[in-house]
Amino acid sequence: MRVAILDANYREPRHRSMGALWLQWELERRRIEPVTLDDAEIALITVSSQQGIQGVRREVRKLGKRRLPVVLGGGGAYAPAIFDPWIDVACVGEGAHFVDVLVREGLSAAMELPEAWVPGDTRQVVPNSEFPWDIPPLNHPDGTVRLFGSRGCRYKCLFCQTGWEQLYCVNPFPATLQTRARALETAGHRLAIVTNDGADVDVALSGQQEFLSVRLSNLKRMMPITRAQTKSVRIGVEGVSERLRKAVGKPVSNDDLLRVTYDLAAAGVGIRWFFVPGLPCETVQDYEELRYLVDGLRRLPKGCVMMNFHAFIPQPAAPLCVFPLVDEYWEPFEEFRRWFFHGPGFTRHCQIVAPAQYKGRMQRAQESMAAAGWELRRGWWEDDNVNWRVRYRAAPNQMRRIARRYAERLRAAENSPQFSD
Repeated sequence: MRVAILDANYREPRHRSMGALWLQWELERRRIEPVTLDDAEIALITVSSQQGIQGVRREVRKLGKRRLPVVLGGGGAYAPAIFDPWIDVACVGEGAHFVDVLVREGLSAAMELPEAWVPGDTRQVVPNSEFPWDIPPLNHPDGTVRLFGSRGCRYKCLFCQTGWEQLYCVNPFPATLQTRARALETAGHRLAIVTNDGADVDVALSGQQEFLSVRLSNLKRMMPITRAQTKSVRIGVEGVSERLRKAVGKPVSNDDLLRVTYDLAAAGVGIRWFFVPGLPCETVQDYEELRYLVDGLRRLPKGCVMMNFHAFIPQPAAPLCVFPLVDEYWEPFEEFRRWFFHGPGFTRHCQIVAPAQYKGRMQRAQESMAAAGWELRRGWWEDDNVNWRVRYRAAPNQMRRIARRYAERLRAAENSPQFSD
């Protein structure tokens, strides 16, 4: 089988995503050497998210007038509908089994697999969960060597695709993981572990990592942390207020966040906070807590916290996708930013990275949900999204029930004396 690998994640051929490197490894261990597009009889495209649709179009256009079968895989294939006009089939979930069948039995057999999404088909698609844990370390374009610690996420925050698209699974060979990490560190490589929570005790490495992406509740158990363990920590705070965080399933208190941040900064560890403005049922009053956090950062012993804001984008596996998409977050965020840069809020211990504005957010939401703008404004309380042919961890009616409970909890919190003071 003559196979070409196309990487939709990067324009420059010298950059190779982990998906493309994994795919090359899978083929080569089956004694198949990837070929150029001119010599190929099948094209395999990897894409990391639905927002990579432009990259997929770019790669498919390289075929010109040639009619090669196009197979899509990677993280973006968990919500494959947006790619329908450009592909013949998508492998949803882990791809090792799909590649094995493709190589041994051909494309037709692979397209019959439970994890195969075929445009225009109506059957349910079941994501594959068989990850090849024997995969070697991969070189990421950012210069780090990546080791795989887990897949999925155990926490299932209500806005996040990762926890709802696949089951959480930890690397079943922890001793091998640690041995590889020590050997790579000894050889002078910069390391990072691929996991949704680098503070999870089941996947924590013993040596230094370039960064840890962590859940605050687990991070508190790891403290104190020094630069001998990691150079920087990325904390998913998510909601701009405590009530929003609690409602989505990530109850981060402002005071706990500040206490941990003080200790990290004192140890010389860099800190990034990540927020999701625009969550359903958010109010202007929620943004007042951002000022409290900034005021708290004035007491940092040293260093600077990066506050990164990424606007809420509905994801088809996550329950909060059923809410109508409304444009109400930019004005209160801009008022907060004005208070910081042009009012009394400024401190050199904090930097702010703004979210996308409404137009950019809408474009990404359309790609994420494979939906028109009017469908996103309507929501999915009564209608099914085209991606829901994939069997996610919650069926459509379950997602709707979870979303209703979320709204009810927030209404109750909004009416509480603490919120109204």
